[in-house]
Amino acid sequence: MIASVCLALALYHEARGESLQAQLMVAKVIVNRVESKRWPSTLCDVVMEDRQFSFVKKGNVPPTKDQEAWNKSKNLAEEILKYPSILPYSDADHYHTVNVRPIWRRKLYRIVRIDQHVFYSYKKPETVQISLRPKIRPNQKEKR
Repeated sequence: MIASVCLALALYHEARGESLQAQLMVAKVIVNRVESKRWPSTLCDVVMEDRQFSFVKKGNVPPTKDQEAWNKSKNLAEEILKYPSILPYSDADHYHTVNVRPIWRRKLYRIVRIDQHVFYSYKKPETVQISLRPKIRPNQKEKR
């Protein structure tokens, strides 16, 4: 299968009714898995891996019934592959819907909830160390 089709299938089956931000986060999880040594190294292998995404059953994927949503998923997948910088910065490598409470979530760090998905990571989130206050104010001279 072509990478864009695999990503589009995941977006369609996992997040078609969600906001763009949630769809991008689902894609980010898949991309993060491709970049990790814990999972396979291609988009299709990650998406089609047994027991990783609920829509994949023994290597089979249900048909796409909503043509408009399928076209949107395909277009978004192609855009992500062409411009990966549109994906949010995140270490998320797991997610689930708010309707379930999988046991594996206890071993991970919760990152964020977006729409009906909760995202997690093996990596502990780091606090951003930044100050909006300048060290030297424009009308002050630097102390020496």
